[in-house]
Amino acid sequence: MKLLFEFPSTLGNDAIAYFYGLFWGEQQPFASSGCGGLYFFKEMHRRSYFGPLVFLLVLVSLAFIGKLIVDQIVSWPARMMSSTSDQVTLDARKIRNAFIDLFQLQPKISVNETAVFDQTKTALELVVVSRDTDVTHEATATWLGSTKTIRIHANYRVKAGFNLAKELEVTVQGQEVNIKVPKASILSVEQLSVGVDELKNGFWNKIQPEDIDRELQKMPELARAKAATLPNEAEETFGRLLSEKLSGFHVHVQTKPDAASEN
Repeated sequence: MKLLFEFPSTLGNDAIAYFYGLFWGEQQPFASSGCGGLYFFKEMHRRSYFGPLVFLLVLVSLAFIGKLIVDQIVSWPARMMSSTSDQVTLDARKIRNAFIDLFQLQPKISVNETAVFDQTKTALELVVVSRDTDVTHEATATWLGSTKTIRIHANYRVKAGFNLAKELEVTVQGQEVNIKVPKASILSVEQLSVGVDELKNGFWNKIQPEDIDRELQKMPELARAKAATLPNEAEETFGRLLSEKLSGFHVHVQTKPDAASEN
């Protein structure tokens, strides 16, 4: 005998559950009345919402994580450009500070063909090396068999370096620092002391004051000629000091000859 029965049970305030059972000489699988049956239907009702809720939370979490990943990918070029720009500025400032510490000047500094710092005209000349030079000069003149002699000794301070009236350029590409400067030259010859070692008159050929003045005027050029290697020393010292100061870079110094010397 088939028994088809139905009974309503209220779950919560609004929901109605219908129980359909088929009984054919066997025990009814669930209690149709009492507290046990009501608990079963309430539990089934809660579980029916649990699965979709978990699924929704997983979708929201995946969407949030996906958005974070997309934001990181989209912002990566901008972050890289910002990091690169910060490093470029840091490198340019380090090079500028090296020039200020060593030579008390700021050159024009370009990074990847973009000017970062302009040259300041704090001085017209950059003295790199100096040398004190002793010069002794002797001159004789004979007239009608009578000889007069003048011997002068002087000490000069010869300074060599670069003329900053011409452009000083610094270009940076990565770790390569290329510096273009005018060819070094002797910038000044300063007299420190001078003395006449000998004045010897001839029998009728006497020394005149203008004779001494004329020989004194020759002394600075003699000191300049004696210090002829000083410009090369200035260029070598310039490059060495910058290489030591900028130990993290590869420093290359290129000198540009004057237009007058080329002609």
